[in-house]
Amino acid sequence: MRKKRIFIGSSSEELLIAESVKKMLEPEFEVVIWNDTVWDTSVFKINNNFLHDLLKATLQFDYGILLGTTDDKVLVRESEVLQSRDNILFELGLFMGRLGLSKCAFVVEKELNILSDVKGISLARFSKKDTNSLISAISTVASLFRSQNDSSINFFPSSTLASVYFENLISPTSRYLIENGGFEEGGVKYEDCVIKIIIPSKLNSDLNLQFEKIKKKRSTKSVSFSYAGRPRYINLETEIQYGKLIFIDFPTILTGINYAIQNLLPNDFNSMSQDYELILSRELEKFVITVKDLALRNGFDEMIQFERIE
Repeated sequence: MRKKRIFIGSSSEELLIAESVKKMLEPEFEVVIWNDTVWDTSVFKINNNFLHDLLKATLQFDYGILLGTTDDKVLVRESEVLQSRDNILFELGLFMGRLGLSKCAFVVEKELNILSDVKGISLARFSKKDTNSLISAISTVASLFRSQNDSSINFFPSSTLASVYFENLISPTSRYLIENGGFEEGGVKYEDCVIKIIIPSKLNSDLNLQFEKIKKKRSTKSVSFSYAGRPRYINLETEIQYGKLIFIDFPTILTGINYAIQNLLPNDFNSMSQDYELILSRELEKFVITVKDLALRNGFDEMIQFERIE
């Protein structure tokens, strides 16, 4: 299981605090600060538009932490108050929109004036004069992130694809097997059946051809059956192993992930960059997690298996 990735945003004046936060979280999470200078992990790269890179970052990270520090004095209703940089609030809103409220945290100095629009999100207060207060704040945030359910369903884009895939194939197949007490093949009734879903580590531009090559390496037999409510037959490949009938599916719907990345990040998609690989890996994982979650909710979890292949 990969480490969850955390994005940390801060003003340039408070990078030392960001570094401290990173060190606290690194044993458990993979952490990247907005201006990490290592090329492979940097969010903002040379000659790239900052907004473009920020949008891309929201697709690469599981959580976001924005550090609100007393960088600017502003007048609010004729009173002078300390306020965080505008870009920090912008990044906070961007990550909240992509990841959701529960996966973003605003870690702020106690003296900081908080806009009413952001008071409803996860806040953790600290004081620069008290190291323990920062440790306590980050511990609270880590606990918040740790408590998040990996299988929470969102709708960009892998979870949507997984939901459609589940409703159109996995659910009716599982129901058919339960209602019929198994499946009859070659004159033999197999009561012990499993649905195995093949997940490649990379997606070719022609996913049908990619899966056809994978299928040729296996000794499978095609079967089809009808299920109430479906206008077309369900078609699956099967294998028999140790007296168990295994239904094998190659979910070509995964090509939708490639289309989504291609539309959002055409340059990275065309060059098959490291950022593309990272986003693809994360989306494939979310696809699997969503199918597993839906199977569990519907009582089909014991019938579903995944096989990851290179």
